[in-house]
Amino acid sequence: MPPALLITSLVHSIQVGSLYALMALGITLTMRVIRLPNFAHAEFVSAGAFAALVVSIFLSRSPVVILACATLSGAAVALLSHLLVFRPMSRRKLSTYAMLLVSFAVGLILRYILFVLSDSYQLFDKRIQIPMQILVRESFIVLTNFTLTIVPVSIACVMALALLLARTALGREMRALASNPELAHILGMRVERIRSLTWLLTGATAGLAGALWGLYTFVNPLLGWLAILPVFAAAILGGLSSFTGTILGAYLVAFCENTLMQALNHYTGLTFSFKAAIPFVIIILVLLLRPQGLTGFLRQNRNIER
Repeated sequence: MPPALLITSLVHSIQVGSLYALMALGITLTMRVIRLPNFAHAEFVSAGAFAALVVSIFLSRSPVVILACATLSGAAVALLSHLLVFRPMSRRKLSTYAMLLVSFAVGLILRYILFVLSDSYQLFDKRIQIPMQILVRESFIVLTNFTLTIVPVSIACVMALALLLARTALGREMRALASNPELAHILGMRVERIRSLTWLLTGATAGLAGALWGLYTFVNPLLGWLAILPVFAAAILGGLSSFTGTILGAYLVAFCENTLMQALNHYTGLTFSFKAAIPFVIIILVLLLRPQGLTGFLRQNRNIER
């Protein structure tokens, strides 16, 4: 494979992997603390993307303002979903499978609300209104202000979330609740407060990821849903429990979708239409061969269960 093609695909893998990591950490957090495989997470991402689009069109083109509004919007949608649907349903002591169906239902409702709003205000397939600038142009690579926004912001947020969980009182409470909910109740922890803050964190990271993903592609009501399968593949690679495993899984999925797919196309002629199958293959192989994901290889990793 030509060096220019290889470098371009690697840069693309890093950019997409950073976005996958930011989205997948929210799924891992929800799975461990709330014990819910939340497919409505896709719509939290889409909500953040649409908030960023609307703000960029009608209010401000400042990246800071746009990303902040997207983060707050994602957090608000996630918290409302918890208060109006997930918390009342969990009090009925529903099974995990029933709650999984509830998350699908919440996602569908949010998705079609976005469809209605998009149709009413002509917001289909538009880009967030931040001008693109080419900062580096070489024979083998082109870097824009989008690339140099998406990657550092995603990595910084991932590190901040990991530090919050590892070094703060809230993080310790979340880990305790994830490890033993019954004991957390007995010790007098404010479990509902911890769960509400978990939903806020999950929604905030999803909303921010949606805004950054909206810089990368067009914004439409299916934006989050089309990304959710690779994101779940990354979370499953992390064993649905390890932050480090989830981050590594996100970059591995992105590498397979971009660099590996580019190499297969170059050397074997395999078409890019097979790219959509890669997350399915990863999920099936991990569940068959190593259901615990990458966690067994990360002896020094501090995961949420500890």
